[in-house]
Amino acid sequence: MTTWFAQLGFKESPLDVRPNPALIGLERQEEQLVNHVLKGEICFLNGLTGSGKSSLLMRVQKNLRNHKFIYLDAQEMPKHFNLEEELKKKRSFFDKIRLKNFPSKTPVLIIDEFQATDQNIILDARAKWENPNEKKIKSIIIAQISKYLKNVTPAFKERLGNRTILLPTLDDEEMKEILKLRLQIGKTNYYNKLHNEAINLIVAAADGNPRKMLEYADYIFDFHYNKFKNNNPMLLNPTYLVTYWGAKEILELKKVNVNAYVYLEKEDKKRKLLAFEKRFNKQQREWLIFLMTGSQSVADLVKRFKVSESKASAALRELKAKGAVVRAGKKNRKQLWQASPHVKRLRVRV
Repeated sequence: MTTWFAQLGFKESPLDVRPNPALIGLERQEEQLVNHVLKGEICFLNGLTGSGKSSLLMRVQKNLRNHKFIYLDAQEMPKHFNLEEELKKKRSFFDKIRLKNFPSKTPVLIIDEFQATDQNIILDARAKWENPNEKKIKSIIIAQISKYLKNVTPAFKERLGNRTILLPTLDDEEMKEILKLRLQIGKTNYYNKLHNEAINLIVAAADGNPRKMLEYADYIFDFHYNKFKNNNPMLLNPTYLVTYWGAKEILELKKVNVNAYVYLEKEDKKRKLLAFEKRFNKQQREWLIFLMTGSQSVADLVKRFKVSESKASAALRELKAKGAVVRAGKKNRKQLWQASPHVKRLRVRV
């Protein structure tokens, strides 16, 4: 037994919903957060579930390599947690041999899920940050979903000031970029196995929440692996696409509300037809429509369009250069051609 992502060549799930430093659309917020840390300030990171708070905190810790961090999840903090002992753990080897009680590099304190923090710990942290004789903490980052800080004193809020970083809801294109970034492996991007309308459905159902989007996309890839096993078309069929209807059915099986996006088939047909007309001139469109009726040889094209063999061969070369035709075997030693699957998808009769 294996998993869909192992079958496709990933070492671990690219759609894992746990915090991931590969972020899209939060560059400005990251810059603000780093600036507060470098200046040794208290700041407040605020955003809805799945907006990227924990991922952004992870990214900052990864990128600020010359800083030490103490990361606390207030919801999972030990009952008898001691901040002073936690600070001592951050001492380097040289700090210890020089018998220093606290680290030479003053750590940055991160408190995630701040709403669950004990007030005594907050008071202790603030004292270790602002006491001019100690300054055992360089900077304090607090993070939570609610924009209201209910478990702090007015004095703490005064120290915080206006240093609040609000994580926005990502727009559709930023959500798609996250999915595209995650599904890349080598020269292959499995994002391209999802029809654009299927992606629109996933993004709309997630409603700006990257975590939900990754979860919904995982449902689709997992479904294909469990249904097809070693015959998974995502792996074996270069032209396979998960359609809107396929994605909708899979998400509905998982009780996902898919009513946020409705695929207007007629509108999609019009868009495809416009793309077909924009990419190919009138003569090329006529030839491609003929090549959609079945496999044809150069002689068949000569007969159908009453042109010379050299002109028919030249037209095929142009269409082949655009990826519009593919070889379709041979008949009586003559090469046969047909319209490519991509062009067939573009050409929709309305």
